[in-house]
Amino acid sequence: MPHLPRSRGLPRDHVPLSERVRSSRLLAAGLLLGAGALPGAACGAAAVEQPAAAVFGSRPGVLPGIAVEGAPLDARALASEAAFLFPDETRALVRGLLRVEFARREAERLGLSVDQAALAQALAEAEAGIRASLPEDGDLEEWSRTRYGRAWSEVRHALEARLSDNQLYQQALRAEAAVAGRVRLHVLVSADSDHATTWARKLRGGADPRALAAESIDPGPRGDSERGPLPVFLPEPLGSALAGAGPGEVVGPFRFEGDRFWHVARLLERIPAERALPPTAQLIASLRERPVDPIEARAWFEEMSRRYTAAERLPAVLAPAAAFVPLQQR
Repeated sequence: MPHLPRSRGLPRDHVPLSERVRSSRLLAAGLLLGAGALPGAACGAAAVEQPAAAVFGSRPGVLPGIAVEGAPLDARALASEAAFLFPDETRALVRGLLRVEFARREAERLGLSVDQAALAQALAEAEAGIRASLPEDGDLEEWSRTRYGRAWSEVRHALEARLSDNQLYQQALRAEAAVAGRVRLHVLVSADSDHATTWARKLRGGADPRALAAESIDPGPRGDSERGPLPVFLPEPLGSALAGAGPGEVVGPFRFEGDRFWHVARLLERIPAERALPPTAQLIASLRERPVDPIEARAWFEEMSRRYTAAERLPAVLAPAAAFVPLQQR
């Protein structure tokens, strides 16, 4: 399966690269801790294999693998520290968790299921990628114990679960677009509003957007500024601007919310909605041929947020008064 596109968030240019890498690793570890995957791994302690019930404990909201004199860590304390120290990365994690839940609900609604052959291929490719990053004398077991404090079998299982979620998300995204109707666009992107205005004037005068693609910050996957097919429920203000537009119509310059870049779009084609849901094999083939476009990903996420009335504020930055709470007090 294609790699999952990164969630669009606020600009992160001000965050030093070294700090982004360090904080991303810390939050990745925190996410696994929250899922009960790393008990006993803190401070280099030897990992102890435990069943899921033992890892999670009898009550939600605590992390028994991190404890002081038997009092487990309140998960809200971890979330608040992450939100305060690494807000951009935490936003990405929140969006990722929402995306997984949206996909689960959509898969149930549409009758989608994971393609096991594609999942096995994705897992093999991910494992090969990890192996390629190891030193010559390294092995997956040592890497897993060093990085996560867990056996490779457990880490592999966690990786497989996330790849499964990713595939289901991409299937749901592509299926929703097919049954809603799609469009193909030429999109030019610039950091300068005057440059974007010049593009819009040229396109309205009949210029070929493919001839301008080399000037675009993002010329698209084929380098010709063409994007799509994309769902008709495009992010605002593009969605409203294209409502009722016909092929050849130009919209822009415009900016998506939270994006500092200016866009100019030209409608290339409208593709009618399909009457029936595409079969899984067709969805998988389309994803291999054409990975998820960032505009496509944003459009689906915003549509699902409206459909399921989702909220995505950062967790509270004020931690609970007591980070470690005895179970009997909960």
